[in-house]
Amino acid sequence: MRLVLFLLTFIVSDAYAKVQKYQLTITRGEVVIDGKTYKDKVLVNGGIPAPKLEFTIGDTAEIDVINETSEPTLIHWHGLIIKNDQDGVPFVNSPPIEPGQTKKYRFKIVQTGTYWYHSHVMFQEQDGLYGAFIIHDKNKAEEYPENTIILSDFSEESGEEIQKNLKKEGEYYDVLKGTVQSWWEALRTGNAMTKFRDSLQRMEGMDYADIAYDYFLANGKPRESIKVNSKKIHLRIINGSATSIYKLTYGDSYFTIVGADGLPVEPVQVKVLPISVAETYDVLVDIPEGKRTELRATSLDNTGYSSTYLGSGSETINAMDMPWQHPISFTMGDMMGMKKMGFFKELMMNYKNEFSDFPTEMTAKFSDSYELPSKKQKMGKMSHSMKMNHKNKKKGYAYNSRIMNRAPISKNTNEHVSPNEKPLYNELTYGLLKAKEPIQVKKGTRLRTYNFTLNGNMAYYIWSVNGVPLHPNSYIKIRKGERVRFVMKNTTMMNHPMHLHGHFFRVMTAQNEWSVLKHTVNVAPLDQTVIEFEAIEEKDWFFHCHILYHMMAGMTRIVRYEDNPGPETLRKMREESKEFNFPKKIFLRSRNFAQSNYFRTETSLFNSYFNTAFDVVGNGRGDLEGEIHFAKIMTRYLQPYVGVKTEATPAESEWSPTVGTTWVLPLNISIDLKYQPSLEKKFELEFENEIQLTSKLQFNYEYSSQRNYYTELEYRYTKNLSFMMSYNQTYNEYGAGLGYTY
Repeated sequence: MRLVLFLLTFIVSDAYAKVQKYQLTITRGEVVIDGKTYKDKVLVNGGIPAPKLEFTIGDTAEIDVINETSEPTLIHWHGLIIKNDQDGVPFVNSPPIEPGQTKKYRFKIVQTGTYWYHSHVMFQEQDGLYGAFIIHDKNKAEEYPENTIILSDFSEESGEEIQKNLKKEGEYYDVLKGTVQSWWEALRTGNAMTKFRDSLQRMEGMDYADIAYDYFLANGKPRESIKVNSKKIHLRIINGSATSIYKLTYGDSYFTIVGADGLPVEPVQVKVLPISVAETYDVLVDIPEGKRTELRATSLDNTGYSSTYLGSGSETINAMDMPWQHPISFTMGDMMGMKKMGFFKELMMNYKNEFSDFPTEMTAKFSDSYELPSKKQKMGKMSHSMKMNHKNKKKGYAYNSRIMNRAPISKNTNEHVSPNEKPLYNELTYGLLKAKEPIQVKKGTRLRTYNFTLNGNMAYYIWSVNGVPLHPNSYIKIRKGERVRFVMKNTTMMNHPMHLHGHFFRVMTAQNEWSVLKHTVNVAPLDQTVIEFEAIEEKDWFFHCHILYHMMAGMTRIVRYEDNPGPETLRKMREESKEFNFPKKIFLRSRNFAQSNYFRTETSLFNSYFNTAFDVVGNGRGDLEGEIHFAKIMTRYLQPYVGVKTEATPAESEWSPTVGTTWVLPLNISIDLKYQPSLEKKFELEFENEIQLTSKLQFNYEYSSQRNYYTELEYRYTKNLSFMMSYNQTYNEYGAGLGYTY
């Protein structure tokens, strides 16, 4: 049965449809947040967020978008089932709206529910172009008063600046958030053995989120108040953030979930509601008489929250503080919710995940008969092999269909004593969500299955699918009439909310044929998620991680109907576009040290595919060693290269071509093995490492089989300036000086 049957309550002909018109004017200007003024943000009709757009099923939407900025723009209608040319992804569905131009969107409203809209051009979503899109059912009166809350994250920096900082150093914002993975922090918190164990597995400092934000907002404010004259209300909650995932709590009460991503679900009661980027939930909450109750959206990394106060009165019921544990205390098993996972299984997974970074073609498997995915497919091989800690395996599996990484842990058990006859769970999981209609697959429908990995490299901030970052012709090919299954394995320690444009899919859980329908699913760290959808559209549709900086860095594909693909003119435009060539963009980072005993520089020019490294060390008295490498970034740890090396003393100099490879060993020791045929010592082996002693103090060392070693104690005074002390055995000198990092 076509998916549209789940979305339509009735069909209204175009001839009698009501036309609902809006005008959206996009500018750049100032915005005031919490009394402070911030410049050069993207405003829609003069503010952030953009206006809420409201429609009724059967309407025809007519929306004029006027671009008064100096840059292209375009709007995507997130979660809407509309014609391909209206979907709003530049160079996939249509060209962007150029400066000074206007685009008229016109499409039929064929569904009800809670949705939103945002820009898909570069980093405009982060800078302010997002808003709510609400569709009412005219045949069904609202039982309770309703309000809309759109959550977002706000930074004084522009989205482009944030991306540059992340490319320079994936852990750039950890210092601001206080989550630097230092040995002092490990010792202070009693986690030294955990850090040592993680280092043996080559795990660098991990965090729950990449970016330090200035504010988390609800309807554009850190604190919002909504007066309510009712004992119960219907809230439409939208996560319109660029990167932030939240855990929602409500006073000392609970949420009743009645809708997910715009579609109705069987009601489920939870104390904590996790909401990933781009997801929406419809919930019912009770309003105590004469009291204000706080709905708090706490960021997953616990660096802040927004508050929405519902009701009125002199007494306020505050939401609970979310527990937080420093990420230094977590192992890979902890992040997967498997505390009993052994060291060697974690080590094996780490190496296996590294080699999944090798670029791999998308290949499909076909079946002429449909069967539900197995538990092994839904859970992944490693998860399936672990014993469940729950007495009831089905209930335990529903809990294990987690929305995000386990940390911060909110409660060990997922059930509370209920105030009514219905179960009250501690935290929502996908396995608790049950669709209103079951899966129905026509006999003879072909099943096309793609198994692929979600990959990441924090050292160069590269994100990819099957080890391949986005490029203009990166397709997942399907055909109309098929049922399509994606088996997605997250090989990284980060969450990835994956969104498919123009379709709803089933998130396959223990609910089986009743698995929930969504348009966005969060694939948790080191987890495996299975989705299925009916191929009932045509042309090309975007599929991507909805963490903006992961998407721009390459975790994106185009789902192409190969029997009716998108226009060739748009494909040619993609080849010239900034968005689809962003992984090719060159970034620069450089560390430079001037000391009394020697100087050195480490400079890299890199993109998502290649790294050109320039290293020089010398003492200013004629002793100099320099080399340049042209490396292919193969995995998060492996880079083979060719290059040139020169060595000089006051008396002589020599040079040689080089060929070699760098690889990261346990304890995060980088090894460099090279062959240099024109030098006296034809083989050279180098080891180097940077050991984070405190949040600002680190110990650097390098050993060379050719020139002995140097050691450095570096104090990072600011993000750019360092104070140095060192010893260089080659020159047999102690020294001190300054370092500058760009």
